[in-house]
Amino acid sequence: MYTFGMFTSIWQWLVVLAIVLLLFGAKRLPEIGKGLGQSIREFKEEVTPEKRPGDKAKPVDARVVDSEKQEGTT
Repeated sequence: MYTFGMFTSIWQWLVVLAIVLLLFGAKRLPEIGKGLGQSIREFKEEVTPEKRPGDKAKPVDARVVDSEKQEGTT
């Protein structure tokens, strides 16, 4: 038998589904599922870096600063 975390039986899942149906009603369940799916999709997009062909790191204009030379100028 498959285990789903703390819910180990299909009957427990059916009871949870029945409670959700009573709380939200059958008409609102598709809306809730759609909203949950969009939230998960947006979260995944924010967490994973996008790899596009045009996205390349811009070169950084860097200079080496010698701290000993700066101390003598003041």
